[in-house]
Amino acid sequence: MPMACLLVPALPLACELAQRPDLRGRPIVITDEAGLRVAHVSGEALSRGVRPGMTLREAVAFVPALAVLEPRPALVARAAHALIDAIGSVSPCVEEAEPGVVFADLAGLERLYPRPGLIEQALFDATPAALGPRVGIAETRFTAFAAAHQSPAGTSTSVGEDEATAFLAEKPTAWLPLDEDAREHLHLLGIETLGGFAALPRHAVEAQFGVSGGLAWLAARGEDPTPLRPQHLLRERVIERSQAQPPLISHEAIARSCEQLLGRALRQPRAAGRFVRYFRISATGEDDGLWERKLSMKEPTGDRGRLWLALRTVLEQAEYPGPIAELELELGGLTSESARQRGLFRDRLRRREELDEMVRHLKLRYGQSPLARIVALDPRNRLPERRHALMDYDP
Repeated sequence: MPMACLLVPALPLACELAQRPDLRGRPIVITDEAGLRVAHVSGEALSRGVRPGMTLREAVAFVPALAVLEPRPALVARAAHALIDAIGSVSPCVEEAEPGVVFADLAGLERLYPRPGLIEQALFDATPAALGPRVGIAETRFTAFAAAHQSPAGTSTSVGEDEATAFLAEKPTAWLPLDEDAREHLHLLGIETLGGFAALPRHAVEAQFGVSGGLAWLAARGEDPTPLRPQHLLRERVIERSQAQPPLISHEAIARSCEQLLGRALRQPRAAGRFVRYFRISATGEDDGLWERKLSMKEPTGDRGRLWLALRTVLEQAEYPGPIAELELELGGLTSESARQRGLFRDRLRRREELDEMVRHLKLRYGQSPLARIVALDPRNRLPERRHALMDYDP
């Protein structure tokens, strides 16, 4: 089954360069949330010895002219959502492996995109060009990722099923879906290419790296069995946003704004007479810090009071990244059907009947009754274990 991979390497750096093109060509690092260590490194800084995990003092010692940027999670989250929406405009079966790496199942799209290159063009048209997206298309997940990874920014690469093994042979083992320790182990063993890794016996690889090593071995041979786990791109959703000037600094003000967003969202025509399966609330700080929570409703509901009660509970426990400049509320999974999970015992008259029916179904499934009942043997016995006994409940 053909797969597409839409890739933006080092998404946080790509977002910064898209907003600040004057930084292109300069050595750049983005710090971690604490601002003490290097989290992301540009190619120019990497070539001069700067590595992720270094302290800022060490990084500046390597490159005195290093540009040090603070992380902006909200900016990265918006770009990641844009990539999902872009590839979701082409295929309904989409999986985000990590921010900046999105896969899509292309099976059945031949009639929509009958000529070669149309799918790739559709993906580039839907993706912000400033991010430098890359596209890879292949029969397996890992091969599609490798095809996208080796493509220059703004281009695509397609790999046929019979070309996968030769295409992957010279690619670095650093691309393998293994943890950092396993890749470092391969480096110490002198195994630098996927071809060299695939030439090893599978049993030896699995003995060293376990099941994940066996899957990586198959991936290096172009036989990656990892399936696509599509996210449900619930188009039936409504989104409301509000910007605050000046930024909101109190929990009460943020709660009032969220309550207004909820009212506006429920008044949208798409939400009229519908039931909500989940909501997502996000708050963006002045410095693009991000706080986000998502909550699935136990039962789909369109009742504003119940939705506000759940939303207010989430807001009361929030720890915001500072003064809030923007709020966003998404009501998703809109449906015309409502569901209510009733209790097992609705009234006393039907209590035994429903219990017996449940036990009969469980007995048919498991071969024996999974329930037991307590039977009095000798309630006055001085030994507690002899006062009562458990017997199978068999209606």
